[in-house]
Amino acid sequence: MRKTQGIKLLLYLCLSLPPIFQSIAYGYGYEKEEDPLVTVFKTVIFYGRQPDWPKVASAVHTIHDRMEDIQKIFKIDPKPGIELAIKQQDFQSLANRMANLVFLAIREKFYYNREERMEIFIRAKVRLRLAEEYYTALLAGNVRDYDMRHKTNIHEEIYTRFVKARNTLGSIGFLGAGAIKSDEKEFKTLTSEIEALILKAFPYFETGLAYSD
Repeated sequence: MRKTQGIKLLLYLCLSLPPIFQSIAYGYGYEKEEDPLVTVFKTVIFYGRQPDWPKVASAVHTIHDRMEDIQKIFKIDPKPGIELAIKQQDFQSLANRMANLVFLAIREKFYYNREERMEIFIRAKVRLRLAEEYYTALLAGNVRDYDMRHKTNIHEEIYTRFVKARNTLGSIGFLGAGAIKSDEKEFKTLTSEIEALILKAFPYFETGLAYSD
């Protein structure tokens, strides 16, 4: 029952997406390049609503390498479910599975920062920025809707933790002076809480294997 409700909630987000996604589907945007996962998600939702399934399939094909990376880490292969939804032309299922892919991509960014212990500041910062972008651009709308329906404050709690997580990365200082060491323990705590909060709004998401640490 919870899974069915979740799918309906995600469909609400998909049907609320503005027509501007049509322009996004042909490029990376006007001011800065979007991450390919963000672009493909928007493209898939836009053409899935048309419906133009060949274009949906073509867009998904461009991120097969991303799905393979996720499979290696979490032992979940997103491709069969997504491809089945496309074959069956099941928009609700496709939207649900694409959102699950976004969640796994967020976990992937957190995972690599933990594995590398955030030793390379720029790399850790970019990963965290992308994880936050995936959430705000693709999942936050649904979480806000969940908050309205259930009188919760999950979105604000997630956003607050993303802000705090930025501070755990430390700082390289200026020419080596004033450098601040990263806080691995706090980063792990905050990102684990972010994941748990997202799962409250999307309880049907597959999460894969737990972290090795």
